[in-house]
Amino acid sequence: MLLLFVLYYFIPLTTSKNPSFVIDKTVGCFRKDGNCFQIISGSIHYYRVPKYYWRDRLSKLKAAGFNTVQTYIPWNIHQPILTSPTDFTGNKDLWSYLDLCKEMGLLVLIRPGPFIASEFEFGGFPSWLLNTSPTISFRSSERVYYHYVESWFEYLLPKLKPYLYNNKENGPIIGVQVENEYGSNPLCDKLYMSNLTELFKSLLEGHVMLYSVDGPGSHMMECGSNPELYNTVDFGSGGNASKNFDTQDEYNKGNCPNMNSEFYPGWLSHWGSKFPHVPSAKVAAGLDNILSMGASVNMYMFHGGTNFGFTSGAKGNADASLYVPHTTSYDYNAPLSEAGDTTEKYWRVRDVIRKYNKVSTPPANTTKVDLGTVSLKPIITALDPKFLEKCGSTETHDSPLSFEELDQINGMVVYSTAIEGEGTLTLPKIRDRAYIYQDGHRLALVKGSSNSSELRVSKGNLDIIVISDGHINTGHVHMTDPRLYMKGILGRVTLNGDIVDTWRITQIDPELKCLLADNSIHMDAARESHADYIPTVYLGTLDVQGATGDTFLDTSGWGKGVAYLGRQNLGRYWPLAGPQVNLFVPQPYLGQDSSSKVLMFEFERPNANFTVSFVAEPNLNGKIDKSQL
Repeated sequence: MLLLFVLYYFIPLTTSKNPSFVIDKTVGCFRKDGNCFQIISGSIHYYRVPKYYWRDRLSKLKAAGFNTVQTYIPWNIHQPILTSPTDFTGNKDLWSYLDLCKEMGLLVLIRPGPFIASEFEFGGFPSWLLNTSPTISFRSSERVYYHYVESWFEYLLPKLKPYLYNNKENGPIIGVQVENEYGSNPLCDKLYMSNLTELFKSLLEGHVMLYSVDGPGSHMMECGSNPELYNTVDFGSGGNASKNFDTQDEYNKGNCPNMNSEFYPGWLSHWGSKFPHVPSAKVAAGLDNILSMGASVNMYMFHGGTNFGFTSGAKGNADASLYVPHTTSYDYNAPLSEAGDTTEKYWRVRDVIRKYNKVSTPPANTTKVDLGTVSLKPIITALDPKFLEKCGSTETHDSPLSFEELDQINGMVVYSTAIEGEGTLTLPKIRDRAYIYQDGHRLALVKGSSNSSELRVSKGNLDIIVISDGHINTGHVHMTDPRLYMKGILGRVTLNGDIVDTWRITQIDPELKCLLADNSIHMDAARESHADYIPTVYLGTLDVQGATGDTFLDTSGWGKGVAYLGRQNLGRYWPLAGPQVNLFVPQPYLGQDSSSKVLMFEFERPNANFTVSFVAEPNLNGKIDKSQL
């Protein structure tokens, strides 16, 4: 089979009656339908952009001279629960995205993982994998992990076959990436990469170019490359292209074309750190250098979009002692802004590409509107019995269970117990943030950086509210213990050394559909005037009559929480930490009615006036406070 694969992909073609995309090793170029072809690609992730705006973003990509678009396929958004049906609806409708790319004449490079990194929730892995085996070893040939990976790809990859360029349907996909920067993983399991490569070849029936991508260091290429793959490199505008492509050549047999699969025009952002800015002139010069060498390129990202809902991930290390969550915005300082606007960087990039490919006039930027200020009122706290009943599902257990053991992907879980006497309460590791109360009085805020905590308690009811800020997505570490990556209370709780063995555990609906659909819930007056702040839901109404554009939710003065508009989860906000202050609200999320509910689930402190504003400008440069993390 290897011989057939090599013959098919590396024989030079001079004429073409059928669609074909192959590597010609005699002259070192890609051949599309018999002609040498330079891939000029940009990354736009379908799931980070409202489906309503896919055509707009892709049109701007094509107008800038790009001929290809690249996207990941996150396993976790399509199979969030092991036992649930797969989900390819709405912004997750991969098939419609591929159809649109074909309609628009754009080729596609697709990256199905299984690991994608990408500052995305758990690097694209479904969090239920953490609960499948105490000895599971991610990104390896370990039996349990590989079983689930194989099962997922046996479902997914055959569905990609009609979209491959080298088949009778003449689809848009010209390349499929195997794994993702695997050379950065210290495990360096060669058997895993070999098995995964064979699985892709088998399920895609050899009808597409399979490739890898790694940093240009020899140690990265050594672990991440495979002789049966086309092995590419990635680097930013400050990288030495000539040197890096020489390294790439060492790990490909024969005269293969050079390609930078991740050329960075910007960079990722974290809560508690300044938003990164990469000069446009530097990006343009780096891109021009690559293209002038005849090399191919993918710009990561051309348009970053938004980590709506709970899809932002976090930076971490092997034992998860380092934990820094990513912002909701995935603007990436890319040529197209988070809201899809052309920037100075866009025009600089377009001016470079026009020397190598045809460009055209992009669509106008969407209208941005100021919708004014909305007054909110507190309607219920996270410890109100009505909230726990309406919005939660409660079970009794003899120990605190993790989110994963409860099949809770993200959001909030409330752990409650009765303390029978006074003494020292010892808590194990908690992920990611815990608000602890006794009889409604706040005892402590415990952050995920603490390995354990001790509190003085007395007889009474104890409630521990735990929230998740996203699973670690870092690719350069190998998890030493999967349990360290779980969320919730991760072990036994003791009182004076004795195990606390009766817990009421309430899983809160992450999307708060219970409140968005029910106007009858109101906060008790006693709760409203309570001196100790308890995470609280605030509700107001936005007048969207005649609104004709996108807007931004300004969270100035609020603390940390999750914002909703109608039934749309806009994502996490945390202006106390910075740098992001405003959340992007695309026009279709405003809804079709004359008004839409605004809901702020605030964990730490509300705006003094209980107001939010909808403004026409983004704000990714707020005040930074690392101490909030």
